[in-house]
Order: sequence, then C-alpha cells, then structure tokens
Amino acid sequence: MSEETLTDQLEQLVAMLPEGAEQPVSISEIATRLNTNKRTITAWVAFLINHKGVPIGSRRSAPSGYYLITSDEERNNAIAPLTAQALEELKRAEKLRSIDLHTWRNNFNDNKKSSHRGSIEHA
Repeated sequence: MSEETLTDQLEQLVAMLPEGAEQPVSISEIATRLNTNKRTITAWVAFLINHKGVPIGSRRSAPSGYYLITSDEERNNAIAPLTAQALEELKRAEKLRSIDLHTWRNNFNDNKKSSHRGSIEHA
C-alpha cells in the first residue's frame, strides 16, 4: 500500500468519526467502510492519536465505538479505561518478572492437588 493511499484512508477514518461521544462509530463499521480489518483500524487509531495528535476517544459500553473528543469530560471518559488496562498490564508484567522459572511447575502441581482434595472433600 502506498503512503498516499494510507494517508487517504487515515483521512477517511477521521472524517467518518462523529464529534462527541453520543453516537460513536463501531470499529466494524469503520473496517467495512475502509475495506480492512479491526486490528488495522485499532493500529491506525493509535497512530493518529500518538503521531498526529488527533483526539480520538472510544466507548466500550453500548453504543461502543470511536469518536472525536470534544470536551474534558469525554477526554477523561476515554482515558479512564485505558489507564485501568495499562495498570492491569503492568501488574501482569511484574508477576511474570517474579515467577521462578525453575519451580513454578511444582508450585502449580501442588496447588492443583490441594484444589482437587478440597473439591473431593466437599463432594
């Protein structure tokens, strides 16, 4: 895909986003209209935010989708789930860092046995 074609598609993506969070456009609709897939749309949205400074928000609750942020309230509503997700990812990374790669399987098997015993005892 040429850079010109990509630029046209990014411009089309921004043009189809409504101003404000009331009626966001679903990622499926955007992908269909731009003849691509959801993963690509997600990457393009991240690029537009991170490299072009386009204030794109998303709603995860119905109606879900993307929109252009027009107020501080919408900005905060878009940031909150991203922050929560980032914190969960950091917790996961820290947990992975702390797992002993030589003993985890023994610990897992010990926990599995005690869980089965507990289930059998309560049956």
